[in-house]
Amino acid sequence: MSTITRPPRVTPAEALALAATVALPSIAQGPVARRPFAVRLAELADADGRAIRLFARLRAGHGDGPLLVRVPGRGWVVLPLASRDVRAVLEDRAFTPAARGKRGALGHFQPDGVLITREPGLRERRRALNDQVLGSGFGPFARVVEEEAATLPRHGLLTWPRFHAMHWRIVRRVVLGDGARDDVILTRQLDRLRADANWSDLRGHRTDVFNAFRRRLAGHLARAEPGSLAAALARAHAAPDVHPEGQVPQWLFAFDGAATAAYRALALAAAQRGPVDPRATVLESVRLWPITIAIVREVAGPTEWDVPEGTTVVIHSPYVNRAEPGDAYRPELWREGGGEWAGVPFSAGFARCAGEDLVLFTAATLLEAVLRERSVRASVSLTGALPAMLNHFRLRFALKAP
Repeated sequence: MSTITRPPRVTPAEALALAATVALPSIAQGPVARRPFAVRLAELADADGRAIRLFARLRAGHGDGPLLVRVPGRGWVVLPLASRDVRAVLEDRAFTPAARGKRGALGHFQPDGVLITREPGLRERRRALNDQVLGSGFGPFARVVEEEAATLPRHGLLTWPRFHAMHWRIVRRVVLGDGARDDVILTRQLDRLRADANWSDLRGHRTDVFNAFRRRLAGHLARAEPGSLAAALARAHAAPDVHPEGQVPQWLFAFDGAATAAYRALALAAAQRGPVDPRATVLESVRLWPITIAIVREVAGPTEWDVPEGTTVVIHSPYVNRAEPGDAYRPELWREGGGEWAGVPFSAGFARCAGEDLVLFTAATLLEAVLRERSVRASVSLTGALPAMLNHFRLRFALKAP
């Protein structure tokens, strides 16, 4: 029988440092929709690097175990630092992903999503539907990625807005079918809701935008276009309380993060001499520069830690992804049978990203397609110990046909 222990509590000065160095920059950048100006300020201040160094000092001073922080008005927060504790949190169903803050944020555009479903039985059935649809086969999507990659220039300058617009066409075609390729209004509606979600429950729900978004989305889903996730969803025949259509906003939202991962992976690939493993490079991109800065769980049952139910657990991805694997580009971490801890780029455990394989397939296919037709030179040099932040908004590439 495991011993129940109470994690050591940080000092008031350390709690203040965590608020100023970790919490405030993360919130300012936007947990659901990144704010370019705030990301630029965080980059200039080396916000993630400062946070990583702070966690390293706290670990050196308090040991490898988790730390306990008192947040005024929010109760207790536990910060796991070692890979052992990170795994334990993500694998134990006593730590629910439906944390209060996450419910407040994602409720703006996916109130029926699996990530914020509190009732365990319903959550498991919604998760099963997500796994079924998102793992239904990727074959048709290679053509979509290749066709959209061909719209990028072969000569000249590649910027984030152009790459991002191209990637959104991929997302809409993969999820909803070719008929949604040019529906930028749907994307703008989702962006509006995501911007509100940055404020969690501090901002009221924009029901007019949400209802317009939901109607527009329903029109695409009704087509169930062959070769799309919408068609796989229509074949699934889930129970009404699962709300199959209510899972789709999460697919669109999460899939958008793959654009950032692929764009940064292109910078990693451009810095390499010799062949590049596209899939491992995308994984390294997400490990080194996580799309989700904080993986949040909430205590919903007995654990080995003496903390009350409702306690928030925050896994700081930039720190845990680098603490053991290091700061260098290490594609060998992702070779089959490697066995070395490589962080949690797509989370882990029972709530691991359901679309991980799909995202990796499309992002790696995109990276391969771009590199096949072009030589690429990035606006930043990525060698040796890599920076804690890589601002994709300002990242540019000089392209040249070989």
